[in-house]
Amino acid sequence: MPTAWKLTFTTIDTEAAETALENFGATIWATSVDNAATRFEVYFETEPNVKALALPADATADLAPLPDMDWVSESQKGLPPVIVPPFHLHGSHDAPRGGAWRNIEMQAGNAFGSGHHGTTQGCLTLLAAHLKAHQPRHIADIGCGSGILAIAAAKAGLHHILASDNDPIAVAVSKVNLRRNNVAPHILCFTAEGMTHRAYRARRFDLILANIMAAPLRHLARDFKSHLAPNGRIIVSGILNEQARRVIARYRATDLIVERKIVIGAWTSLCFRR
Repeated sequence: MPTAWKLTFTTIDTEAAETALENFGATIWATSVDNAATRFEVYFETEPNVKALALPADATADLAPLPDMDWVSESQKGLPPVIVPPFHLHGSHDAPRGGAWRNIEMQAGNAFGSGHHGTTQGCLTLLAAHLKAHQPRHIADIGCGSGILAIAAAKAGLHHILASDNDPIAVAVSKVNLRRNNVAPHILCFTAEGMTHRAYRARRFDLILANIMAAPLRHLARDFKSHLAPNGRIIVSGILNEQARRVIARYRATDLIVERKIVIGAWTSLCFRR
């Protein structure tokens, strides 16, 4: 496969960096936070034109080629299962758990998420907590990535699920994972920008899931509210801890309040209700 490239930089203006990466078309990056600064590692399949990337003024970019290998698979080999009761996320090399565990098989090499990120674990924790007292009938997973959240909902016995992503490659990956986990009949998966697809029109959902990023989450707040059933919930993540206040404020402006909040490492996950 062709050589991949990694762009590394550090900045205190995390939101501006994320916006610049989104505008540039970057889709895969990792972050780590040290005091007030955030270190970004951004991956590209071909050499990017860094001069066209409008990074914050304090960011000095370092671009380097990666070895000619499937770097995503290499980075995920040997990762242990992710356990968020009742969900058990595992690779094909790990045995599923018996009893009441909801097993979700995700393959290494999945650039759209294998479940090890704190945002996914936060969403799964909030989903598990919600399902202890509620049985939502209609679910939407916006920005489904590899399909983990939609699959988890289906594994928990929910059968009317829409899952969408604005990246057709992510949708293709999700469909493979739906079949792998034997839940494809319960999930309609398609390419869409936000909730603009005709499948969402004039529909209300008991549960909306969105593990994306802070900027699009703020942008989608009104759409989520308009598609939320009267007693519905919205579970969101992809939010750095320092971004949580602005996201919460945006949702409060649409008369949605925080029901639960979970922080895992540098990441905040939120559950909103009317």
